[in-house]
Amino acid sequence: MSTTTLSAIIITKNEEDNIERCIKSVQFANEVIVVDAESKDDTVALAKKMGAKTFVRPWPGYGPQKNFGAAQATGEWLLFLDADEEVPSKLADEIQRVITDPKKDYYWLKIVTVFLRKHLHHLYGHDPRLFRKSAGAWTSYHVHEQIQTNFGQVIQLGDELSGVLAQPLYHHTHDTVEAFLRQAAEYTALDAQYMSKQNRHRSGRPVSPVWYLPLYLSTRQFVKLYFYKKGILDGYAGFMWSALGARYEYLTAKKYLRIKSGRRAPHEPVLR
Repeated sequence: MSTTTLSAIIITKNEEDNIERCIKSVQFANEVIVVDAESKDDTVALAKKMGAKTFVRPWPGYGPQKNFGAAQATGEWLLFLDADEEVPSKLADEIQRVITDPKKDYYWLKIVTVFLRKHLHHLYGHDPRLFRKSAGAWTSYHVHEQIQTNFGQVIQLGDELSGVLAQPLYHHTHDTVEAFLRQAAEYTALDAQYMSKQNRHRSGRPVSPVWYLPLYLSTRQFVKLYFYKKGILDGYAGFMWSALGARYEYLTAKKYLRIKSGRRAPHEPVLR
């Protein structure tokens, strides 16, 4: 009887502080593939040292980079990770059980954020990270990529095509508020450009350039994270994550309005 094989694919850029932890957590996979976007630090050297099959190429966007990694994989199943993520042992066991006797071709993982070195157990989300290689691919979006079947259908949480794993994946984000703010400066610009091109928020909801959009999106985000998703139960870290999430939405909307008015700031990155 043939053995089901699994390839873990990790997308990186300047992740020397995280890559070893990530690779170590997926040693249960048959192979580990790292696709690096021309890091300037020791990410590539560390990945090779850990035994990962490592490829270096210019950054084409999240969807294309993940599809490149999938093309290099030999496994029947593909598990996609960012370098700042970690697969705990219980999740590793669940993944191996699921792919041995799969009920679906696509699976969503529960993502638990680790912020200020605290696990935000209530502020979790889901992302489709595990699927059968022959069943589909990532869309070619630069950001907010999605899994698409061979017939062009986008996988949605709760649909009949996909399942959800119970054990969490840990996403180690920022140890300090300052680190969050530095990253948000770039990401809010990219999200604003996505919104201006698609006329949709990254959640999929339609948006229009009304003056009150920053206040609306930021308020909705804080209420959602702190009260609806119970970030209030995650203490100080939960409050700060909710507040910073609201600030992120406010800045994204402000930049979106600036783009729509034709006043793009000269230092903002351009979404191709």
